[in-house]
Amino acid sequence: MRKSIGFLSLVLGILVVVAAIWHVFFAGNASLHINGADGAPRVLTLPAVDSAESAAASRRASSRTPGFDDVPAGRAIDVVERLGVSAKRGDADAAFRIYAKLSRCFDHASHEVTEQIRAAYRSAGVGDEELDRAGRRLRDDCQGAGQLVASRGEWLELAAGQGDPEGMMLYAADPAAILGDGLISEMDPERVADYVERSVGFMEGLVDQGDPGAMLALSIMYGASELMPHDRVRSAAYRLAAERVAPLEVPSKPIDLAMTGLTVSQQEEAHAIAQEIGSRCCGH
Repeated sequence: MRKSIGFLSLVLGILVVVAAIWHVFFAGNASLHINGADGAPRVLTLPAVDSAESAAASRRASSRTPGFDDVPAGRAIDVVERLGVSAKRGDADAAFRIYAKLSRCFDHASHEVTEQIRAAYRSAGVGDEELDRAGRRLRDDCQGAGQLVASRGEWLELAAGQGDPEGMMLYAADPAAILGDGLISEMDPERVADYVERSVGFMEGLVDQGDPGAMLALSIMYGASELMPHDRVRSAAYRLAAERVAPLEVPSKPIDLAMTGLTVSQQEEAHAIAQEIGSRCCGH
């Protein structure tokens, strides 16, 4: 289990929740968009002050602390030098830590600390001075790491491929790290398809271990992703499965919301799939 380094050391780093890329459509938040100014779908890492429901459920139901609670201290270039060899030799934890550090740098360089974000931190007891001080530390940590930051997806792919649960979750939640930030229509279709296939595979692997966050992630992906065909029956099924497997962690939705637009036979199919998911992982 990774050790927590405390809340204040996470300031600015949690401003961007990568799982929000999938979550934005599901949440219906009008202030978050995945389309460019011309309306074309884009792969983006979006700023948010609230965590994605899937990540929160996964953390509450797991004894592991969130991976971003253990971003390595120090300069990013030193972190890569210190952990890179181990990561390439199969240390999934080292690979994930490198990704976490470089993602912190990417988030800091890409997103302005708005007044809304400052207000959110004030309400949590973190004043402007502390926030600014943390920002300066992060800026120093990330100095000279531009090229390394661009490679963060390689370390994430290593972590996920080597079986790190948090790496698997973040792989599916952070397409920008793997595919880049650009127009989906201009990306290599085979590369996008491979990314989607691996993301779904990672999530299904976590689902088989009873992870409600992965169930919610698949519900979001099947229901709203711009990267894969929609399957509203499976979207509803994974949502229902998450509610059944972790009723205390996953708020129950009114059935008409989960099943909106589905025929009676499709609703029955969704319930059957949810039952099968629960039986496969958790004996439900």
